[in-house]
Amino acid sequence: MPSDSAINTQHDFNAIKKGLQTFSHIDEIESILKQRFKDFCFHTLKDIPHPKELHNNMEASLFVCQSILRNEKIVIVGDYDTDGICATSIMLDFFDQLSYNNVAFAMPNRFIHGYGFSVKLFHEILKDHSDVKVIITVDNGVSSFQAAELCREHNIGLIITDHHTLEVDSNKDQKIPYCNFMINPQQAICNFPYSEICGSLVAWYFCCAIKISMLNLCSDSNTKNNQTKKLLNCYEKNLKIIRMESFLLLVGIATIADVMPLNAINHTICKYALKHIPNSKRYAFQALMENLKSGIDSQVLGFRIIPLLNAAGRISDGKIALSFLRSTSLSNARFYLKQLKDLNTQRKLLQDEVTNKAFQSISQIPQNENMLCAVGEDWHEGVLGIVAGKMADEFQKPCFVLTNTNGVCKGSGRSAGDVDLISSMQKIGHLMQRYGGHVGAVGLELKDYNLESFIKSFKPISHNIEKKENVLGILNSHLINYELFSCITSFEPFGNGNPLPKFLCEMEILECKKTGQGFREFHFKRTENSSIKGMFFNQKYADYNFTIGSILCFRATIALDSQSFYTTQNRQIMLIIDRVYTE
Repeated sequence: MPSDSAINTQHDFNAIKKGLQTFSHIDEIESILKQRFKDFCFHTLKDIPHPKELHNNMEASLFVCQSILRNEKIVIVGDYDTDGICATSIMLDFFDQLSYNNVAFAMPNRFIHGYGFSVKLFHEILKDHSDVKVIITVDNGVSSFQAAELCREHNIGLIITDHHTLEVDSNKDQKIPYCNFMINPQQAICNFPYSEICGSLVAWYFCCAIKISMLNLCSDSNTKNNQTKKLLNCYEKNLKIIRMESFLLLVGIATIADVMPLNAINHTICKYALKHIPNSKRYAFQALMENLKSGIDSQVLGFRIIPLLNAAGRISDGKIALSFLRSTSLSNARFYLKQLKDLNTQRKLLQDEVTNKAFQSISQIPQNENMLCAVGEDWHEGVLGIVAGKMADEFQKPCFVLTNTNGVCKGSGRSAGDVDLISSMQKIGHLMQRYGGHVGAVGLELKDYNLESFIKSFKPISHNIEKKENVLGILNSHLINYELFSCITSFEPFGNGNPLPKFLCEMEILECKKTGQGFREFHFKRTENSSIKGMFFNQKYADYNFTIGSILCFRATIALDSQSFYTTQNRQIMLIIDRVYTE
């Protein structure tokens, strides 16, 4: 039997069954799912926290408004992942709709600049925009100490908007780079009720604050300068027609992409985004809906859309994904979508290559029982985070995947279970040249001579986040129908803190075949007169011997068969199997 967690023993199945409820009615499932949201303070956008609750938000917005009225050059510094790309698009789109044109953007290239607002990127900004007066970072900046000092030296205003955990000094006090303002819910001084939000939502809140502050200036009757009054009148007209909720579609994507916990604010925004993306006027979303040929939910976002956006920064340049999101025509969007799909194909090939090497390498270096670290020579940087995530899923412990280039080990770590990865890293920060991230994911860079000490010294720190059990119970086959699917999807979006419900099933195999992609397609006996399709998307088991007529024990989610999506009168339900249990 292949050694992989996707196939387990009958003994494992029986052990998991103990204590689980066997469902006989859909109402029982609905009641359990409702409990996940019992502590939510709100469920609608009108009740989310006000922009003024985010520390420094209103003060920083007034600073920007004054810069706008002086027609000063503003440069937005984004990041190359989905959250950073969406945050950059939100800021640029907002300024476009305001009709303030003295704005530019800079985005690091993973292979040239590394992560975030670096010294190298600062000098490029200065070269391309010598008249820059204000720099605004989005989804980055908390670790940009050197670039921040350069802003100070050149008398350039710096506003850091970020959501990543701040570094701490030896006294455990947060370290803040030089800046005019930092807007980050992770700051100890910030009383925003939700600290775990994505960078795009911080950027959105900042745009909301700019809108509020500018409208306040417009209503100020003390303004005497006629030119300023004329500008304010123009901006007031534009501001009144800007629909801030339209930008939340990008925030919803970024929230799922960054695996933010689906608390009240994140769940509310993501639910809104999923509802409105299909009918959005944004050409990028229209092109995506054409390409999907199906509906959109959190699983489609996570497995089909977000990988496309991330592929640009992983393989080439995040600006390609930004250009896609900001396409000015449908043909333009289709052009960039084709590029993203091609890059994603390259990403998959590189990912498979590095995955195989990484799994082989873990036995070649001394490990720590609390974590695993894979290191190789000149592995492609763009896929290290994905591979670390695969390893963490496989071994259920924090995993790091690093590439060693000229004596510098650089890469990513992914958490597992209740390990707070960034807090764990802070304990050994002295061993690294750079690191940053949040609870579930980090990026890091260290000299190869510190690698052994890094592995030996890593000690996991747990965080106190209530885990929602995603194996809901044991499902009788007669309950598997469209009514159950509709009940489950009413609790979308699913993700961190609201996992997609999984069920244990025992069903007779009527048919089993291998697909052209090397997956397994089953047909199970549902009732005496009906069957149901099941898909096992794991190519490692394409040749595994599943016996027709036998009872298969497995874990699965309920999904809509995409082949029947447009057949509204007869939409078919299928099972997506992620684990089977054999003798």
